[in-house]
Amino acid sequence: MKQDPQPAAASELRAEGDACAARGELDAALQHYETARALDPTDPLVQQRLAATLAALNRFPEAVVRYHEAIALDPRDTHSHHGLGWTLEQMHRLEQAVDAYREATRVNPQADGSHNNMGNCLQALGRFDEAHEAYRRAIEAAPQVPLYYRNFVQSRRLAADDPVFLAMERLVGDAASFTPADQAELHFPYGQALSDVGRNDASFDHFLKGNALHRAGVRYNETETLGLFAHLPELMTSDLLAAKRGLGDVSQTPVFIVGMPRSGSTLIEQILASHPQVFGAGERTEFGEALVGCIHRDPGDPLRIDIEALENVGAAPLRTLGADYLRRMRNALPELQSPTPNDERDPAANYTHFTDKYPFNFINLGLIHLALPNARFIHSRRAPLPTCLSIFSRIFHDVPFSYDLGELGRYYRAYDALMAHWQRVLPEGVMIEVKYEELVDDFEANVRRLLAHCGLDWDERCLSFYQTARQVNTASSAQVRRPLYKTSLQRWLPRHALLQPLFNGLGAVLAPTHRQDAGEVGEAGEVGISGTEHRT
Repeated sequence: MKQDPQPAAASELRAEGDACAARGELDAALQHYETARALDPTDPLVQQRLAATLAALNRFPEAVVRYHEAIALDPRDTHSHHGLGWTLEQMHRLEQAVDAYREATRVNPQADGSHNNMGNCLQALGRFDEAHEAYRRAIEAAPQVPLYYRNFVQSRRLAADDPVFLAMERLVGDAASFTPADQAELHFPYGQALSDVGRNDASFDHFLKGNALHRAGVRYNETETLGLFAHLPELMTSDLLAAKRGLGDVSQTPVFIVGMPRSGSTLIEQILASHPQVFGAGERTEFGEALVGCIHRDPGDPLRIDIEALENVGAAPLRTLGADYLRRMRNALPELQSPTPNDERDPAANYTHFTDKYPFNFINLGLIHLALPNARFIHSRRAPLPTCLSIFSRIFHDVPFSYDLGELGRYYRAYDALMAHWQRVLPEGVMIEVKYEELVDDFEANVRRLLAHCGLDWDERCLSFYQTARQVNTASSAQVRRPLYKTSLQRWLPRHALLQPLFNGLGAVLAPTHRQDAGEVGEAGEVGISGTEHRT
């Protein structure tokens, strides 16, 4: 009997698609998978690869459909359940993502990545006991993966006799057998665990080791970065901002929360998001993406923005930039779209504002103001030393300057100078500065100030921010669900000699002159952008 050639041809196309995907040629891979699917729609592996490629191309709704088709064909495929969970996460559908990851772990109890990612989702949803259990199961399934320990300790204090603490201790003792990257991953959570049990000197020693190892694998051009910070005030003068004021999109919806990582931005967003008219959108990179789109237009395009010739920019490109940012935000976040008659969302959830707390938007404040002149800015600020030490105790995705104390101090000094420039040149009423220490010291007065700045009526719920149920995807997801205490402003400090590179980087004006100047942060105030990390 002659064999049907179609399944064989489909498998060959799938193999070609796999080869393209391995080379990063995703569009070509997608084409091969689509053709293979047309030839053999019953192959669950083709459906799974097709779904994964769509997800990699950020075509998430289509990916969800294909993952469901793959699961229908092979309900026992852990990879399809895991991929579905990851895709749903990118769409901010965390409850559904938890269900998908849970199904992956039901099919395969040793699916460590699914346990880990489920823990991340549960933590973002504020379901901490379940999150801790998921992290423990990830560690039990794969005790040699340092990432899982790091996610765990960022969400929970460990006692010295906790099995996870003891497992980390054993791994650190055998650190030489790990790659440098994994050694760094070990030193950070172990340093945090030691700090939690009061072994502070040993803790900082591990932070020093972890940062040194991680810095070796990070690409960071300090000269280029600090040069940009110094050049921006030359481009974005008060005269330019005054001449171009009001040309951009007139929307009053966005509230940008900016500043250094670990400065209190998550707390500020949680306070504002406790107001019924405010949606907390978290850390968004859409403005940078919209700006790159405007800059990279063809030279003759009237909507192109030339950063070095802003005096020539007209109203059309600025309005386009602002409108493109708003469009990207609406497309990414269904909560910002107007409900339709068949929409399952609460029609009463009519948000008049949303917060964007990507901290590094501080670099683009001048351009954001030109593109969105009615947007409001909140500068989240904390004293230099606790900010830098808190940053130094974490691994981040997009903070390449943070793994060397000298580089960290110099970056902070350059940020401080740039923010001083924005404070001078932005029109009055556009930006306020909220100091974390003052927020803790006189909470209600500062909450009232925040709401007034955003044009919002007073709402008592903002004082009980820790009771607000919402998705929080940063390392502060646990902290912002607890009340603030003034005792949180105390922190142990390493010996002065160990911090000298940081003091040198900060400079005479910003470096504390004695230990009392440093006082300043604690667990309830630990806020930032590092968050938990995933296994794809």
